[in-house]
Amino acid sequence: TKGISCNAVTDPLHIGKKQYTASFTDEKFTNIKELNCDNTKCTTFKCLMKDLQLREDYYVNVSTRIWNGTFAATSFQSLELVVTATLDTFNPEIFVISNNKLLVPLTIIKPNEKAEVPIGVVVGSAIAGLVLLAALVAALWKLGFFKRKYEKLQKTEDEIAETTQLN
Repeated sequence: TKGISCNAVTDPLHIGKKQYTASFTDEKFTNIKELNCDNTKCTTFKCLMKDLQLREDYYVNVSTRIWNGTFAATSFQSLELVVTATLDTFNPEIFVISNNKLLVPLTIIKPNEKAEVPIGVVVGSAIAGLVLLAALVAALWKLGFFKRKYEKLQKTEDEIAETTQLN
């Protein structure tokens, strides 16, 4: 467009012009909830906009492509890809911009991916289960559930006399 120039590299690998084979590495993003420029490789570009009119609305549309294999080869359930757009002026004393930073989040979800259960949860659950079982056994024992109810094995003298008279 007239008055706008950008230094963005649109096709650094010349994919449309020559043969290119994509390769992906196995990565684990299970402990990462957000991908941003602090924890991954980023590309920055600048666009200069000249001859802008006062009190006019201007829209900037930035499109990008992400290889399907980029996220297919990694392990995660849900991941947020955050892009940052910043608007600066050459003369900040004259042109004051109050909100010059915009965060654009994109949530990527892999519904079939299984989450890893932390080892602390497994150990804690096992200990809690054993404590609960011990408490249940102690309560039943206190209520007399485990006492045997049986007939006396030794007969009294009266019972012995009765059985001898019958014989």
